[in-house]
Amino acid sequence: MDNYNNLLLMKKDMETGFLIEEIGSYKINNHIEYIDKIFLFEEDGKSFIYLRITTNEINEDWKYYGIFDLYNNEVFSEKICDIEEYNEDYNPKWILKIQYSNNYEEMENVLNEILTIHAAELERIIPLIHEEDYTE
Repeated sequence: MDNYNNLLLMKKDMETGFLIEEIGSYKINNHIEYIDKIFLFEEDGKSFIYLRITTNEINEDWKYYGIFDLYNNEVFSEKICDIEEYNEDYNPKWILKIQYSNNYEEMENVLNEILTIHAAELERIIPLIHEEDYTE
């Protein structure tokens, strides 16, 4: 396996914030550069993956706002439990909550599908963002 395509999933203790256990390693076929952060956590006796995805570097504020404005969160509706915008960073980011499965192949496929969907959504909206729409 190519080390640049391996994604290591760790379990996080939400009280301490420490990563406490290796859960698995998944081969990511494309778009691994969009992953900002990932870990597994437990909530109400269930396991979820926290996945924060991002964009390529955005140099202008108007593009930042345009991406958030045009990005369709619904593209993930069948793959995730929840999504929220994370706008406390230089680049646009989204936090996805994904139901975890012990089935290795299933999880690897879901992660790859999410990244493919995200990349396609960015490709769709980037050409639609025009400076005059987001500047005075």
